Amino acid sequence: MQLRASGGGLEFLSQARQTLLIAIKSDGQATTEELARETFLSPGAVRQHLLGLEALGLVTFVRLRNGPGRPRHMFRLTASGERMFPQLYAEVANTLLAAIEAEDSSVVERIVGRLVQEQVQLAGQLVLAGSRPERLLELVQLIERFGYFPRLEVVDESPAELTLRHCPLLSVATRHPGICRVECESMQRVLPGATITRTAHRLAGDPNCKYQITWDETSPED
Repeated sequence: MQLRASGGGLEFLSQARQTLLIAIKSDGQATTEELARETFLSPGAVRQHLLGLEALGLVTFVRLRNGPGRPRHMFRLTASGERMFPQLYAEVANTLLAAIEAEDSSVVERIVGRLVQEQVQLAGQLVLAGSRPERLLELVQLIERFGYFPRLEVVDESPAELTLRHCPLLSVATRHPGICRVECESMQRVLPGATITRTAHRLAGDPNCKYQITWDETSPED
């Protein structure tokens, strides 16, 4: 018989297990060796904690074979593990969206448009920088406040890559994929002169959602 986490957050776990869950969440997936390096725990300690987290139903793994030798285990969070991180009123949102989608399609479009408008209005109060790099950093800080665990990578003149390592609306998006449009369209509106392209999507089986951000050099900065 396996025990299952019955709710609550990370605070109900030991510090070591919290650290491991956060590390897996940050990377999307990780091996025992990678987790040991990131958390400064011994591989043996990591394995013991992962066994406990698996027994609680918070992590799962797949076996990887890369040549001879013992297979490695790649760990990811389960649905229960994801729920240890912030979720934005998933049950209420699912009920409301199911009712909305039963109506005319134009109603859905108006709702999505209104959600984008609300997000952009909020960002307008907090994303105030004039220069593009500073404006992008302010947007990432706002996204972090909503619990998306963002990671921004900018290398020289290459397009910026924004990784969202947690989705507070994942259970909603799984049942109502159209909600993902709000995320992308809102960022596009908040970053005028930028082209935002989703390059990875959790609903397509990727461990994280990723966006590539390129700037139109012919478009002047605000």
